[in-house]
Amino acid sequence: MSLLGCGYHLAGTGGQAPGDIQSIAVNKLVNRTGEVGLETIFTNAILNQFIRWKRLPVKSSKEADGVLTGSIASIRIQQFSHVTSTQTLQSRVTITLSLTLTQVDTDEIVWQNKNLSYYDEYVETGNALETDRLRREAISRIAVFLAEKIHQDMFEEF
Repeated sequence: MSLLGCGYHLAGTGGQAPGDIQSIAVNKLVNRTGEVGLETIFTNAILNQFIRWKRLPVKSSKEADGVLTGSIASIRIQQFSHVTSTQTLQSRVTITLSLTLTQVDTDEIVWQNKNLSYYDEYVETGNALETDRLRREAISRIAVFLAEKIHQDMFEEF
């Protein structure tokens, strides 16, 4: 119990929200890539993270104290494991986000991360539909990881 009195806390459970924000709206991210549907996957992952932890009530943009906006800045797919010079065995997908949290009443940017990225890997099966499914699963894992990181960073920095 003495650890609790010295400012120790579990990751993601300490700190305050930036600025004077007591509620948050998460706007749909802008997809600046050619990959269809990323904006929905990443926006939903971020929303789910805030709803799950209940540290800031999620409200509409008109009702919230802070609004999180941003974009999926890039997606990069690299083949890195090859069976032959023309056949790829494994690929890595890397996604970069750019996010800003603005306090509504002052229009002040209270938190920002313009280069938040993460990667995951998937197997190239030789079957286009199966490979696409595996790539989408990797993208979903990236979305969940980055949503957790956004939530944690937002509270840990303040």
